[in-house]
Amino acid sequence: MKASEIRRQFLDYFVERAHREVPSAPVFPQDDPTLLFTNAGMNQFKDVFLGTGSRDYTRAVDTQKCIRVSGKHNDLEEVGVDTYHHTFFEMLGNWSFGDYFKEEVIVWAWELLTEVWKLPKNRLWVTVFGGDAKDGLPADEEAERIWREKTDVLPDHVLRFDRRDNFWEMGETGPCGPCSEIHIDRGGAASNPADGADPKLGVNAGNERFIELWNLVFMEFNRLDDGSLVALPDKHVDTGMGFERIVSVLQKKSSNYETDVFTPIFEAIAAAVGRPYGGGDSEADIAFRVIADHMRALSSAFADGALPSNVGRGYVLRRLLRRASRYGRQALGQEEPFLARIVPAVGAALGEAFPEIPRRLEHIQVLIQAEEEAFGKTLGRGLLRFSELAERVGAAQETRLPGDEAYELYATYGFPQDLVELMARERGLGLDLDGWEKARAEHRAASRSEGQFKQLLSAEKVTGLAATRSTYYEDGDAGRVQETKLLRFLAGPEGEGRDAVVLEASPFYAEGGGQVGDAGVIEAQDGTFRLRVDDTQRMGEVIVHVGAAEGTPQEGQSVRAEVDAERRASIRRNHTATHLLHKALRLVLGEHVTQQGSYVGPDRLRFDLSHPKAIDPEHVEQIEREVNARVVANAALATTVEELEDAKARGVMALFGEKYDERVRVVSVGDSVELCGGTHVSAAGDIGSFVIVSEGAIQAGVRRIEALTGEAAVQHLQHERRLLRETARRLKSSTEEIPARVEQLMKQVKDAKKKAAASAKADVGTAFDAVKEGVHEQDGVSVGALALELGQDGLRELSTRVKGAFPDAAILLLGREGERVPWVAICQGSAQERGWSARAAAATLRTHLGGGGGGKPDFAQGQGQKVSGVRAVLAAFGPEPSGLFQG
Repeated sequence: MKASEIRRQFLDYFVERAHREVPSAPVFPQDDPTLLFTNAGMNQFKDVFLGTGSRDYTRAVDTQKCIRVSGKHNDLEEVGVDTYHHTFFEMLGNWSFGDYFKEEVIVWAWELLTEVWKLPKNRLWVTVFGGDAKDGLPADEEAERIWREKTDVLPDHVLRFDRRDNFWEMGETGPCGPCSEIHIDRGGAASNPADGADPKLGVNAGNERFIELWNLVFMEFNRLDDGSLVALPDKHVDTGMGFERIVSVLQKKSSNYETDVFTPIFEAIAAAVGRPYGGGDSEADIAFRVIADHMRALSSAFADGALPSNVGRGYVLRRLLRRASRYGRQALGQEEPFLARIVPAVGAALGEAFPEIPRRLEHIQVLIQAEEEAFGKTLGRGLLRFSELAERVGAAQETRLPGDEAYELYATYGFPQDLVELMARERGLGLDLDGWEKARAEHRAASRSEGQFKQLLSAEKVTGLAATRSTYYEDGDAGRVQETKLLRFLAGPEGEGRDAVVLEASPFYAEGGGQVGDAGVIEAQDGTFRLRVDDTQRMGEVIVHVGAAEGTPQEGQSVRAEVDAERRASIRRNHTATHLLHKALRLVLGEHVTQQGSYVGPDRLRFDLSHPKAIDPEHVEQIEREVNARVVANAALATTVEELEDAKARGVMALFGEKYDERVRVVSVGDSVELCGGTHVSAAGDIGSFVIVSEGAIQAGVRRIEALTGEAAVQHLQHERRLLRETARRLKSSTEEIPARVEQLMKQVKDAKKKAAASAKADVGTAFDAVKEGVHEQDGVSVGALALELGQDGLRELSTRVKGAFPDAAILLLGREGERVPWVAICQGSAQERGWSARAAAATLRTHLGGGGGGKPDFAQGQGQKVSGVRAVLAAFGPEPSGLFQG
């Protein structure tokens, strides 16, 4: 079977058993601050497991795109070296939300593997949880009994393992539970292994002979921040089967990379680099595997809206791209960027399951091309940095590169450990491995927690709470004020003003879709408690209000929740304007424009869009006019709730990287129709004035527009008008004459600079004559120290002439630029043979003149800040220049 047929067969098997087939979530989580990337199929259902969310189905099946490169599931260093690790992979999975449990899923899994796919039963091994004393958990005898009694698995092929292998946890906290894994023996006959070893020793041993096929997780517990376990509200089933692995087994391939999941991508790489995969060069084959894997991860992430950067997930993606590029350079001889040419093959291979990738090929290619070009420049700097580090270590007569500094070659420049060790050996040096590992651990911790991924609240803290009844869509005061009950109070760190409250019903909008959360006040009816809300977040279907608490909260007490009406009105204007801007951008620039991100706050709106070049001023003005025309048209805003597929079918705009429910809210205003859950004005005219205040690049292929609406837009225009009037007053012209007047002044400045340059050239000539007069010869070396009336630029030009005229020289030139003293020190030829150095002179100059400066043994330069020190410098030079040039 082809890979696509295997995927389809898995999905259909469970659809036939009353499971809802759901689409993959984006490859990076939208609402889980504990994860950089989606690393398992269950991520999109985490709220259901915690009891903070729900679905209108209790059984689900899908294929989820996943990336594992950091944290608990870090496979990066193994990718390409072995034949079964990946950073990007598909996770086939089926779920039960409080419906069926262990017996059904065990029987179905065995049936699919052995009856439908006909895998040999004597090669399949099953593991179950053997218990854990620390967590106080017994062995999973129920699962073991079901395997023995309800399937025909060989009895001695059911093995117990501890929590390390058979207790599944998504991360440090969150839903977890015992699991049962199905492994396959890919070696000789299972009962008579070729190596004579007991085959039981190979299961869970991390080898290529016994590999895990399917993990059946019985989700029963929630791991809290303190490490303890509590029971989940309901028992669930979460299974995961690596798509690439099962394809390799069913296609009878010894490696995942030999299947038709990868062969089309290898063909594209071969065409790009001019050599085939499997040509007998093991290093080249590793490079093929690394590049194919990383290009799948990058294409998927970029299609979902992620961007390379220096923080969080963007930093991880940049590292992946540089690792792929470095393998291409080191093992495949690629000096020029080539990765972008692989993207169409990736889109074709993944497009059937994930159609967003082929739809965004151009955008993905622009990002990858720009990143690889930038890395080419960075690589040269990395080699220079290594040389400097190695030279310093050698000069200090040390034998090892310090691990922390060497690790920066990996973190900043993409040099892996083996390459750093190789380059070090070429210089007779070793590598401080302990320091390297310590730096690696610190770097991983930073990557996981940096910036936006610092966790404000844990979803686990609201486990079991009913969904908050939201009223922010309702008209009038009902959508702004609500009398309700306080369900839970979460105290934050003392004095930080980050306490949190959960209510039974709330008029507050929780941050989402680029729109900031509402602010306002929550007060107890009896006056004993008050929370000044400055942020509102969503944890599944539970709304959490964050701010500074005063008084004594009591769970169950009656409270009054009131949203800041003026702030919300500003947010509404900006959000509806964002929709109109999106429409205008596609009209003016083209249908290729897609939203890459947005910020909708009370102060401004920001819109990031995919576009390959700068938007010229004429187009910016046209976009602005299009938006204002729609504001003036004053179309009423309408909202409907529709089936997602129906909405998409009629052309409603959906955003890449967003995960939508099956029933969605559609917001229409004039000819703009988008899926959106945010708050909006009643009609376009409520937006008021709209003005774009900036347009610029934030990434190759990604532009950013910032704009203002309403009163803020008027104030901005009035401010610019005041600036124009003041400029006209100072130029003694009308505002209409400002461009011509500025042009006239620029010409005058240009002419003045020409005259100054000519004069300076004459001054340099005069100064050169003074140098020739002032320099004298001492034992074959031209020596002298002169104070001249030249600025920094003139002094540099003079130094070039002096170096050419005096090949054996120790000469100091001091200039004058206001209260500053630019200087240059020249020490070349036989002067250096005496052990003199311009760098040594720089140290003395800094002592007398202050300021800064430095250089090399033959030439140093700088700028002093003490004119009064010139006389002391000349005295230090004296009749014998060695006093200055030897320091």
